[in-house]
Amino acid sequence: MEVFKTRVAGVDVHKEILAITVVIGEPESQPEVHQFSCLTFTDDLMKAGLKLKEMNVLDVAMESTGVYWKPIYNVWAPMGIRITLGQAAHMKNVPGRKTDMGDSRWIAELHRFGLIKQSYIPEDIFQRMRLLSRHRTNLVDDLSRVKNRIQRILEDGNIKYGSIVSDVFGVSGLKILDLIAEGVTDAGTLTSAVTTKIKRKEEAQKALTNSLTKDHCFVIKRLMTQFYEIKDHMREIENQLFDKVQPYRHLVDKLKEIPGIDEVLAIGILAEATDDMSRFDDERKFAAWSGVAAGNNESAGKKKDQNAELVTPT
Repeated sequence: MEVFKTRVAGVDVHKEILAITVVIGEPESQPEVHQFSCLTFTDDLMKAGLKLKEMNVLDVAMESTGVYWKPIYNVWAPMGIRITLGQAAHMKNVPGRKTDMGDSRWIAELHRFGLIKQSYIPEDIFQRMRLLSRHRTNLVDDLSRVKNRIQRILEDGNIKYGSIVSDVFGVSGLKILDLIAEGVTDAGTLTSAVTTKIKRKEEAQKALTNSLTKDHCFVIKRLMTQFYEIKDHMREIENQLFDKVQPYRHLVDKLKEIPGIDEVLAIGILAEATDDMSRFDDERKFAAWSGVAAGNNESAGKKKDQNAELVTPT
């Protein structure tokens, strides 16, 4: 097999420690192998980076292990060290030979022969947009959990408002929840908050007749506080995203032309895919990268389940 690189390092990445193997040698000769480890504090990473540069090793490969590769990249990339980030699934060692140093040696050998496919590492602006966009996604999940808890408490107190409206957290629903949070349980008073047709008000009277206790109201109040806090946090994140996306406003507007894609979703797509489409040969490659295209899984002439591969975020 042809040797592509003569001075490489492989790094097995962990939360608190790195195992590093350096392989140096021309294609025709037996390579030199140097192994060492370092902690993942910034100062230790700086020292390890300087050590690699002293050995004239500027090509380093590592797995994209969670977020643990990012501190290494943040320190070594500005030092001029070229980092190849590969998917762990594509770099597995031989079973039964797994040690930290063994894994780093395996990664170094793969890199030496050019067998590691580089994962795309976006520019800093898009990494920061991804950070904000993914945090907003987490907040959306948190908000859904709070909503579900509120609806369970309402059911526990015989409130059946969700049976007559599609969105308990609409304008009328929020007014009702705010009243309950303040300790109001009278069905007539709660019904007066419903801003809709008379017929629906009659239904609401039945749905809001309840057996709520002070404890129900207390829990609802705590949950509504969380609900409004999360909504406020989401607005703050969105404002940050709107500011950062201004240089790419034309791309966001173009994405919004697709039915079903609003401002926030368009920004999320841009944050993940970036503005560089040159790394995709065509739209099919992009769909495959996005995880919405099934792969190939054929053996002995039979096609097996072809689930779309989930995207591994970097």
